[in-house]
Amino acid sequence: MAKLYFIALAIVCLLPALCEGNPVVFATPQCQGGYLDQSTINTGVLNPINTARENVAKGNQQNGPNGTNLPSAKSMTQMSWSCELEQTAVKALENGKCLETAPDSGGKASFFDNQYDYPATPISEILANAFNDNYLSQIKNNKLNVQSQGTVTSTVTFNGPDNLKSYANLIRPEAKEIGCAFNRCTSPEVKYTYYCILNTEDIKTGETVYQGDPTQITSCSQVTCPSGYMCNTTTLLCEATTVATATSAPSTSSSLVTSPSSSPSTPSATTTRATTTTTIPTSSQAQFPSGGGGGMCSTSHNYAGRMTDAIRNEYVRLHNFRRGLLATGQIPRKDGKYLPKASNMWSMSYDCALEAGAIKHASTCPSALSDPNSRPNEGENFKSFPATKFDFGTAAKKSVTEWWKPIRSVNYFEKVVVFRPFHVGAPISSFTQMGWASSNKLGCSIVRCTTENRYVGVCRYRAGGNIVNSNVYQVGNPCSMNPGGATRCNPSEGLWS
Repeated sequence: MAKLYFIALAIVCLLPALCEGNPVVFATPQCQGGYLDQSTINTGVLNPINTARENVAKGNQQNGPNGTNLPSAKSMTQMSWSCELEQTAVKALENGKCLETAPDSGGKASFFDNQYDYPATPISEILANAFNDNYLSQIKNNKLNVQSQGTVTSTVTFNGPDNLKSYANLIRPEAKEIGCAFNRCTSPEVKYTYYCILNTEDIKTGETVYQGDPTQITSCSQVTCPSGYMCNTTTLLCEATTVATATSAPSTSSSLVTSPSSSPSTPSATTTRATTTTTIPTSSQAQFPSGGGGGMCSTSHNYAGRMTDAIRNEYVRLHNFRRGLLATGQIPRKDGKYLPKASNMWSMSYDCALEAGAIKHASTCPSALSDPNSRPNEGENFKSFPATKFDFGTAAKKSVTEWWKPIRSVNYFEKVVVFRPFHVGAPISSFTQMGWASSNKLGCSIVRCTTENRYVGVCRYRAGGNIVNSNVYQVGNPCSMNPGGATRCNPSEGLWS
């Protein structure tokens, strides 16, 4: 028996190995017969998209990692919710199944993911992170083609790569409506599936994304909206002035809503600030999980009290759970194809010396990875995220989920799994470090930065991974290649120890 997690209720059912759950149902859905409420729709879907569109409309979006800004859009529309498209998405997910591959969209632009998360993670946060991290952030690493005709117009076109297609689809002015379905189940941790559809066809190579203005647009007098739309003087987006019948029952669209600022939540675990007996540099806003008394690392370093054995063991379990799925060929890419199996994947164990370095870095409330020169032969993963609705235990789980999920937004590693030069510094690098076969030791830290109301998660690894032009792991049947020094391999997990 396994629980299905709902917002309004929980029911119990029998589940197969890959759970067939039910749609997440909210007490007051936005659409009649729908499953998502207005707050989740706005916060999780429309706000991220329309914020990205506003940046383009105003000419504030940088084009690629080193490029100039994209031209201001002459007629960027505001995205609205479609009840009809939501129903289409619900049916495509077969009214509650956690599908392994994306449904056939019939040529429509669509967005699909199937991942693991935890019951405490709000659905609005999962969706917002998906749109921001998986799709909208791709413009930071890739460039759209811009061709200007004098001082009159600039045409922005999509010429690849595939990673940029989702971003291009989401900012096309013709894409005016979206609808999504979200299912959650357990297998064996909480697993979710979402599927979203746009009203427009999937963009093709060479097609126009939008028409821009070579000069930066600063007012609605420079904007030309399509029929039935009016320019918003604040966002410079063209908003629908009439209600489309396709999106009725009970309301037809959700406008851009700014989420209210959230007050800091109180962690369920008690916290303590750094004491005067600790000499490592520590931010005045840093808080640490308490009650551990140093635990397994109490004799290894002087600040072992900044972690607990429960969180240490959870970091190990979460890593090995995912490494086992990877080794046995159960990790899909963006296109639904599974990564090849691993023959030489180590099981990880905890290392207090690595923890010491992770605590030193996390205690400063940093905003990025540490200098590699400060940790020779050690790998590192870093994640910072808002503290609201997390305690130290769930924040540790959140950091691992964030490090692993980039594989679902790319189509790398079909036959060989090699860390290439363009992977350096890219989101996929957190996944490759977690899945680096020869990394068999880890030590971690989770810190709450109170003034900024955020958590910082850091894990360090030995042997360090992400070595350019090296194999993340050797492709082959699980347990078929000893990584060197291992004495046994668990065939069900595919992990050596």
